[in-house]
Amino acid sequence: MRLFITGTDTNIGKTYVSCNLLTVLKNAGLSTIGIKPVSSGCQMTAQGLRNEDALLLQKHASLDLPYSLVNPLAFEPPVAPFIPAEMNQIKLTCQSIVGHTQAALNIPADVHLIEGVGGWFMPLSNTETMADVAIQLEAEIIMVVGMRLGCLNHALLTYEAICQKTNKLIAWVANCIDPEMPYIDKNISLLQARIDVPLLSVINYGGEMRLFEEEIYRIFATHKLEL
Repeated sequence: MRLFITGTDTNIGKTYVSCNLLTVLKNAGLSTIGIKPVSSGCQMTAQGLRNEDALLLQKHASLDLPYSLVNPLAFEPPVAPFIPAEMNQIKLTCQSIVGHTQAALNIPADVHLIEGVGGWFMPLSNTETMADVAIQLEAEIIMVVGMRLGCLNHALLTYEAICQKTNKLIAWVANCIDPEMPYIDKNISLLQARIDVPLLSVINYGGEMRLFEEEIYRIFATHKLEL
């Protein structure tokens, strides 16, 4: 099974959700691989460029892959990846990203979890976005919503955009990233009424990710993965 984790924006908890899912699946006895095909905001180390999110995915997966397979395309500036790619004369395309990801996908595992970069429509070029990567990978999609002022518009726009491109959206997560957001419960309830896939988890600010067991069992049973 392939899972693609996308979100309504950057810095809304995609990595946190990804690592928690990897942990739950690993604890259930499933083999897992975490992949961050493209990253930016990397730090130069003695081993080369390293991205904090990719390192966390590598740590929480059950199979220990070399960093080069977990994060094959890494850029140092903390900006949209297409900008440093152009500066380094690297052609960032859907085909090239999928190609760089293939080595990790070829390693047998129950679940290959792929974390996107930025939001659903993060541009790769003038014509392609990360959405094209998710679709070409034929992955099931989980959408992370950062609960803060303005999130209703961002969440519904992202939901509509995903549904226009594919029918692979299987769940969403409400991540309460703003502790002062008023009426969070009402906002979540509205999104539940408008988003026609299960709410997999509500993450309270500073709290642990607690999955709604019924939903995760149903999702993974559909793919014949026993938890």
